[in-house]
Amino acid sequence: MDKIQQGVARSRALLPRITHRPLPSGVSYLHFGDYGTRNAMTKHELQRLKDQLIEANTNPQTGRQLFLPAFKPQTLGHLERSQELLTKEGKADDYAWLVSSRVWEEERKGLPKLLVLASPGFKVFSSGHHLTEIKNGSPEEVREIFALCAEVMSLIRRSAILVMGKIHGIASGAGAQLALATDVPVASRSLTELWLPGADLGLPCTSPAAGLSRVLGTRRTWLELAKGGYVRADLKLHGVEVDDPATKTVEDKSQYEQQANILFEGPPSSEKSLPRRSAEDIVRHRLSLDHLVYRLARRLTKRDTQQTAITKWAFWTQIGLRGQPHVNADGVEVDGCGGDGFEDAVAFAGRVMALHSQSEVAKEGISRFLQENAMRKQTNKTEVERNETTR
Repeated sequence: MDKIQQGVARSRALLPRITHRPLPSGVSYLHFGDYGTRNAMTKHELQRLKDQLIEANTNPQTGRQLFLPAFKPQTLGHLERSQELLTKEGKADDYAWLVSSRVWEEERKGLPKLLVLASPGFKVFSSGHHLTEIKNGSPEEVREIFALCAEVMSLIRRSAILVMGKIHGIASGAGAQLALATDVPVASRSLTELWLPGADLGLPCTSPAAGLSRVLGTRRTWLELAKGGYVRADLKLHGVEVDDPATKTVEDKSQYEQQANILFEGPPSSEKSLPRRSAEDIVRHRLSLDHLVYRLARRLTKRDTQQTAITKWAFWTQIGLRGQPHVNADGVEVDGCGGDGFEDAVAFAGRVMALHSQSEVAKEGISRFLQENAMRKQTNKTEVERNETTR
């Protein structure tokens, strides 16, 4: 066995044991998967995901769950009244945690600011549902598995803190749906692949397609669902963050990078060429993905998470406004403006902006901006006067 083959064999033996990079303060991993089952979404793993999502959105002192309310326009009326009650009477109702940063911090003390969904290994993010479990389960058990899967997707959407997806390899069937159900999916240009293999097995990926269609678009998803197999889509064009190893560098010698150096028998070199993509190449691309995830997590947690939560709620609520009859923010049933729903959406979003503007964070941010802007203007004026004097 030559040196290259030895390196590849040794690398493959170490791949399952390489750990995820530590995350910034306030960020937690949302773990799932078993390397031995190619990170299949078994009932156990789905329940594990559900439990972690609930724990990350539950007040540890009171046990109160802090998930986003229903994505319906009438909820805005409750939020407006909650803000008014806080402002005028200093009283906090059931919605106060979503409109006040102060109440948010009190309710979520000790909870993470961001979750990063990640699975073990390198080549497979998730192989989808465990087919043996589906094949051997009773009809009731199978329905329970798929219902649990749908509940996990719902909890990700309703999570008050953002969920980032670290899609490091193949995401197949329900695994692809799980990956793209996250708020901020992050993929690798070289490692990430989406697959819808169900049609070839007589088990069409109808449920995964429901999730993918909301990212890739209706026509594209239908075509991929009908054909089956590899999903041919440029993820970067569909709202997925994609790494680029050619331009990204790793900032520090983390424990993860040290493990990668073991695979390379020293620091990786861009000049090193191999006859086929090896485990060493996978490590290099994975390091780039890890770096992108870390940078995005650090950036997202610097922002006010309460404002991010209400923004998430408002965005997915206005998406549902399609010009059809609905109950508006005042609790009144209206006909809707017709068309594509744009008029209804901007009217709703305008009231959300008014709600934003009355928050503590917005008031502080606006005041700081105006003050800095005034200082810049004064500095520029002084500079202009100085230049005129010296002429």
